This record gives sequence, structure tokens and C-alpha cells, in this order.
Amino acid sequence: MSDTTPAIEDPHTPLDRTYAAIATTSKYITFAAIVAMMVVMVVEVFMRYLVQQPLGWNISLIENVLMPGLVFLGLPYAYSTGAHVAAELVYDRLGPTSQRMLDWLARSLLVLTSILLIYAGLQITVTTFMTGEIPPPLSSEILIPAWIWRTFLPI
Repeated sequence: MSDTTPAIEDPHTPLDRTYAAIATTSKYITFAAIVAMMVVMVVEVFMRYLVQQPLGWNISLIENVLMPGLVFLGLPYAYSTGAHVAAELVYDRLGPTSQRMLDWLARSLLVLTSILLIYAGLQITVTTFMTGEIPPPLSSEILIPAWIWRTFLPI
């Protein structure tokens, strides 16, 4: 199996097909975020050093929108291809019972952590939506409502 294809090669169940679609979508969003960061930084260098007019909002875009999008929306693809951190050297030397227990523990922790992240992300998103939080005028922040870019966490 190639490292660029999701682990679910021939999805049979609707859940498998859904997960494969999420992983594929995640891959393209992650690639788009990387390309967008590159383009923004090249434009910033051009504007700062050749035109003498820095953009000002580039850091805000990268740290508030592109990096969270890259990290949180890239997780499904990384998990589906096995690109996440793993201790295979130790795991492979354990017996089948120990491996099953560790698999169960890891999946349980993954579900619990996901639930907590979704809950916290929804709380932050709803709070910023209800308060109408936006960056102050004339700041270097992008003047879009904060809840828009904070939706990456619960998604």
C-alpha cells in the first residue's frame, strides 16, 4: 500500500466510505493550507522588501486560520495513513493479548479526547459567535468574526 493512499482501500460499509471521504477531503484541505501559507509568505516578502509595504495581516491569517486548519483538519488523513506517532518497536514485540489491550486503550483515549476537543471547540465557537468577537479596528488581525476560524477545532 502506498503511503499517499488512505488505509481503507476498498471501503465496504457506509461508515468506511464516509471515513475514506473525510480522509481524502482532509488531505486536500491540508495541501491547500500549506500552499496558501507558502503563497502568503512569498507575497509578504515581496511586499515588505521590494514594495516597502508589508501586508500586516499575514501572521494573523497563518496563526488563526491556516495553521489550525492544517493541524486539525489534517488529522483524519494522517490517522488513516498511519502517519501519526507510534511506538511500533515496542508494540510489535508484545503478545496478541497485550496488543489488543493497547489497541482498545488507544481507541478509547482517542474517542475521549475527540469528545473533549469537540466540546471545548463548540464552547469557544458558540461563545465567540454569541459575543460577536472580532479583532479591533486598525489591528493587524484579519477583520472577520473570530467564530469562523475557531470552527476548525470542533470540525
